[in-house]
Amino acid sequence: MTGQRMDAAVGTKACGLARARLRKRAGAGLVAMLLFLSGCASGPQVKSGNAYTDLYDGKSELTFSTLMPVESAEEAIARGDAAYRQGKLDEAVFEYIRSLELDPKNADTFYKVGAINQHKGALDKAASAFQLALQLEPDHAGALEGLGLMLMKQRQHEKARTMLEKAVAADDKRWQAFNALGIMADLRGEFAAARTYYDRALAISPRNARLHNNLGYSFYLIGHWNRAEYQYQTALNIDPEHERAWRNLGQLYTRLERFDEALEALIKVMPEADAWNTIGYILMNEGNYREAEEFFSKAAKASPSYHVTANDNLAQVRRLIARSGD
Repeated sequence: MTGQRMDAAVGTKACGLARARLRKRAGAGLVAMLLFLSGCASGPQVKSGNAYTDLYDGKSELTFSTLMPVESAEEAIARGDAAYRQGKLDEAVFEYIRSLELDPKNADTFYKVGAINQHKGALDKAASAFQLALQLEPDHAGALEGLGLMLMKQRQHEKARTMLEKAVAADDKRWQAFNALGIMADLRGEFAAARTYYDRALAISPRNARLHNNLGYSFYLIGHWNRAEYQYQTALNIDPEHERAWRNLGQLYTRLERFDEALEALIKVMPEADAWNTIGYILMNEGNYREAEEFFSKAAKASPSYHVTANDNLAQVRRLIARSGD
C-alpha cells in the first residue's frame, strides 16, 4: 500500500471510529453535522430519486397523496412556499422534497427544509438538511446560522461562534446569529463585544423583545442597573407576556432591595409562593442570609403545598447564617 493510500485508509478508519462514538451521543443528523465540521465528511453527498424522504418529519406522506403532480422543481418550491405561508409546515417540507427529487442541487431548498425541521425540533433532520445545503454552497448564510444555533445549544461554543461569524459575514441581516454571538460573548465575559452584537441585532429587528431582554441582562451583568431596567421594560412594552423579562426584572429589583416591585414582577409568571422563594434564593446567593430567611418563611406561609421546599431552603439558609456567625 502506498503512503497516500495508507493515509486515506487510516483517515477512513479514524472517521469510522468517530462515527461510532458520536452515534452513542447523538442522532444521525447531528452525527453527520459534527463529522462534517471535523473534516470527516467526504465530498457533497447529493442524492437523487426518493432519497430525501429521510429529511421529512411530520404527518404520514399518504396525507399528501392526493396532491397534484408537479411539472418542475420550481413549481414544487412555489407550492412549498405557499404552504409555508399558510402555516402548513408538513406540506411545505413535502413539496420541497418533491422539488429536490427534480433538482437536488438547490441549496436554498435544503435550507428551507432544515429551517422548518429546526423550528419543529427535528434537530437530526435539520442538521442533515443544513449540511447538504453547505455542501452545495459553503457560504450559505441561513444554513451556517442554523448549524451555529444548534451547536450553541449543544454547548459547542467555539464551533458555534465560527459558524455564526461566517453567517454574518455572508449576510449581515442575520439577527439571530448576532444575538447568539452576543450571548456567547456575555458567557466569555466580553461584555462590550456582547452589547455590540446585540446592537447589530436590534438595528435589524428593533422591536424584538428577546433582544432587548438579552441586552438588559448584559447590562445587569456589569452592574448597570438603570440601563438593565430600561431594556427589560422596553422588552415588556413590546411583549407583556415575555416570561424571561419578568423574571430578570424581578431579579434586578431583588438585587436593588425593591422587594415589593420584585414580587409584583415575579407573580406575573409564577405563583406567589414561588415568587417569595425566588426572592429568597437570589438573596441567599448574594450572601444576604437574614433577608433570605425572611422570604423563605413567607414562601412557606403562602402555600401549604410549598411547605417542604420552603423549609428545606430555610434550613439551608439557617445553616449558612450559623456558619457565617451573622
